[in-house]
Amino acid sequence: MKRLLMLAVAFLLLSGFTMSWDPVTTYTDNTLIGPEAQGVFYNVEMDGVQAVSKTSATSWVLPAVPKKSTHQFRAQTEFGALDNNGVPIRSAWSPFYTWTSPAGNPNAPGQLRVAP
Repeated sequence: MKRLLMLAVAFLLLSGFTMSWDPVTTYTDNTLIGPEAQGVFYNVEMDGVQAVSKTSATSWVLPAVPKKSTHQFRAQTEFGALDNNGVPIRSAWSPFYTWTSPAGNPNAPGQLRVAP
């Protein structure tokens, strides 16, 4: 049981945090995005650096971050189709989302015992 608990804790520590967002299904005028877009993709920046490029997923597992560290994220939508000049069609960047990682929890005392 103790090993199983340790494995579960190790998995949580190594799997990190996941950022997610709602899928984009409409243009700015609220009409549905059709096959002409040739796919809807997303770009994500973390602290001003592009961390994800042209993914179709609506979530991303963050790299390991120090406890109590603050980060800024933003995202944009990109189509698979190109404009008339051969340039990717992209949305504006989303507003920044600021997040601070938790401080973490202390370990519970171990090796409890009672002596006479």
